[in-house]
Amino acid sequence: MSWLLAAKEWEFGIGDPTVLGWTITAAYAIASWLALRAAAAASGWRGHQVHGARIGEGILRFWLFIALVMLVLGVNKQLDLQRLLTETAREIARDGGWYRGRKPIQYAVLGAAFLASAAAAGWMLWALRRHVGSIWPAIAGLVVLAAYVAMRGTSHHDVDVAMRSGPVPLRDSMELAGVGAIAWAAWRFVRPAARSTTRPTARS
Repeated sequence: MSWLLAAKEWEFGIGDPTVLGWTITAAYAIASWLALRAAAAASGWRGHQVHGARIGEGILRFWLFIALVMLVLGVNKQLDLQRLLTETAREIARDGGWYRGRKPIQYAVLGAAFLASAAAAGWMLWALRRHVGSIWPAIAGLVVLAAYVAMRGTSHHDVDVAMRSGPVPLRDSMELAGVGAIAWAAWRFVRPAARSTTRPTARS
């Protein structure tokens, strides 16, 4: 029942038809394309020494993951699926009788999302520690976008007010900053490395 009530509040279609909305959507598409280029470069450089580290399967999977995340978030930018999620959670809270006391739960979910994002970022930094110098902006961008998604998803009133503040609303500047960092990381992974690739030396 909660799902049906929430679905009535959400319509399939363009969720942010503004110039800024389409600009951010285009930024997601460009970042996804650049990440695919980085993945293709990593695939071609496997076994080579690039940016001071040998390219392996880990860095290839990383860029493919980034490309997929950018594609999904770009599509969601216009479909506005987080609104469906928010409305569903709101209806569940009303059915459960704890809607008025939702603030502590919203803060708890927000805190858990931040901790999960930090843990995921730490794991990626450790797993790809040999490549940190070239991928850290992408991981930073992922953390920013994860924070943005968590803040939008919890739909806390105080958070929503803060995210609408500023000449360029914080919610838009966070998205642009996160996507920009990822796009820049993908671009710099491909461009300088193409001139510094060396083949591994044969062992005697």
